[in-house]
Amino acid sequence: MLYKKSLNLSRMEIFELSRLIHDSCNRIHQATTDMYESLHEDGVPLYGKVEVEYLIKDFREWINHEIDTIRSATSEYREGFDE
Repeated sequence: MLYKKSLNLSRMEIFELSRLIHDSCNRIHQATTDMYESLHEDGVPLYGKVEVEYLIKDFREWINHEIDTIRSATSEYREGFDE
C-alpha cells in the first residue's frame, strides 16, 4: 500500500491521491517525450524493426508501471472509506 507504508497513516488524504496521480502522469509525459526523442536520432526517424521494438518495449514497461501506480493509489484511497 503506497500511502500507509510510506507515511504510516490510517487513511490517504485526497491531496495525497492527487499528488500521486500527478506524479505518475508527469512520468508518463516524460516517457512519451523520451520515446519521441529516441525515435528521432539526429532528427531522423528510426525505422529499423529491432530498434523500434526495443524502444516500444521500454516505453510500455514504463507506462504500465505508472498506470499500476495510479491503480494502486486509487484503490488504496477507496479502501480508506471501508475502515
